Amino acid sequence: MVTISNLELKLGKRDIFTGFNLEIARGEKVGIIGGEGAGKSTLLDIMAGRIVPTAGEVKISGEVHSVNGSVYADFSELHMAEMSAIDKLKRALRGLNDDDTILLLDEPTKNLDADGVEWLIDFLCKHERLTAVTVSSDRYFLKESCSRIIELGNESAEPIRIICAELMPNTPSGAVPIVLEANGLLKNRDGEPLFKDVSFTIRQGQKVAFVGRNDRGKSKLLKALAVAYLNQDETGGCQRGRIEFADEVKIFYMPRVYTGTAAKLEFDKLAGGAANFLLLDNPTACLDLPTIEALERSLVDFPGTIIFVDEDREFIRAIANRIMDITPQGTVDRIADYDAFLANETVKLQIKEKYRV
Repeated sequence: MVTISNLELKLGKRDIFTGFNLEIARGEKVGIIGGEGAGKSTLLDIMAGRIVPTAGEVKISGEVHSVNGSVYADFSELHMAEMSAIDKLKRALRGLNDDDTILLLDEPTKNLDADGVEWLIDFLCKHERLTAVTVSSDRYFLKESCSRIIELGNESAEPIRIICAELMPNTPSGAVPIVLEANGLLKNRDGEPLFKDVSFTIRQGQKVAFVGRNDRGKSKLLKALAVAYLNQDETGGCQRGRIEFADEVKIFYMPRVYTGTAAKLEFDKLAGGAANFLLLDNPTACLDLPTIEALERSLVDFPGTIIFVDEDREFIRAIANRIMDITPQGTVDRIADYDAFLANETVKLQIKEKYRV
């Protein structure tokens, strides 16, 4: 289906590919990984005919169908803003001829929640004759959907070292200190709740992942916590409720950014400061895989408290020791790792009830 022989590509003075060879058989699901600038998306562009290589031969037997995770497709007859990411993806993948299609997927799980990722994995596994080449930094997705992984480049990311302040001592009784309390939080948009009836207590050292299908609600709740701390506003901009941090808390808040460079600049700020509590909104969204792994190692070693939103299941699995599904109708909260949370039957029932309302 795909044969690439002695591929060379020079952009300016830089060699992107030199003597690169690749063969992909019909029905194979191949993952492409590598650091920033390794040529992952460029390789897909070459397969799709959007970039002409400097030298070498590219043979494609079949029809190329490209899907980009940030856009999916241009459906001019529909209002794109009204479609969810998974609906856009399903429409982009509709009606493919498995025996004649080479599907090129560029970061397809970006903007998908856990259910959307599972749908795409199931789609690729069921379509056994469909040939797919995927660029992704989502390790869980690659592991579950690809039969082969190819790594481009050989540069390792520099470790992300997060410097934190001294932590609060335990109370005289030996109890772990409470660092954050939230009570009865409600935030609406256009008359509909982004989240409501949100109450929780966070203790020092907990690493909490906000998860679930309520995409806007998770990030808005995280931002409300940041606003409450930064502006000394106990409501955090919510219509109702109260947020209170312990006096010793020192917050670092990273809002969602849209380039890998911007993400790295955000983490660089910690090198010159101090924090014992991190609020991170989708920190892996724009990072390549080596940088994600470096960030993951740094956060695993971080001795303070973390609340974060992210869609990378392996990242959540490695870091979180508490999971909180932020539904529009309250929370489903467990002190557990992500696998145990997803497997818990009581959790499943509670989530079903809260999203059904």
